[in-house]
Amino acid sequence: MNVITKMLISSADEAGFFGKLGRYFASPQIRRECGGYPLNDGADYRWLVAMNKRDLRVVAFLSIEHKTDMIVLRNGYVEPEWRGKGVFRELLRQALHYIDHHHLPALGNLPAASAAALKKLGFRAVSKRGAWVKIERIAR
Repeated sequence: MNVITKMLISSADEAGFFGKLGRYFASPQIRRECGGYPLNDGADYRWLVAMNKRDLRVVAFLSIEHKTDMIVLRNGYVEPEWRGKGVFRELLRQALHYIDHHHLPALGNLPAASAAALKKLGFRAVSKRGAWVKIERIAR
C-alpha cells in the first residue's frame, strides 16, 4: 500500500484541512456516494486520511465524531483507483484503535452492505430503515 495515514482536525489548521479535503466537501458525486447528504465537520470531528506517498494527495478518508459518551462513524470515501487495495481497511483499523483507546461505544448509520462488513469487527445491527442499518459496537 503506497499511502501514509494521519488524523486531521479542522480546528487545528483550518486552511490546511480544507486545502486537503475541500474538494470532497464540494463534490456532488462524493456526496451521492456518501449517502446523498453534505459532508459535515465540527469541533468534535476527527478525519483519518490516507495520502498517496508520491504527491501527498488525499485518496481516502473516514470521519468520526468524538462525543462525550460515544464515537460516531460519519463518512468514508476511497478514490475509485485506490479501492480494493486495503486503504479503507487501514483507516477503519486506526478508527477502531482510537475508539478502543477512549473506551467508548461506537455507533454508525451505514448502507446495509457496509454494515454487514463491520460485523466481524464487533459491530452489530440494532435497527434498519430502508437501505440503511444502524450499528453499534460496545466499548472495549
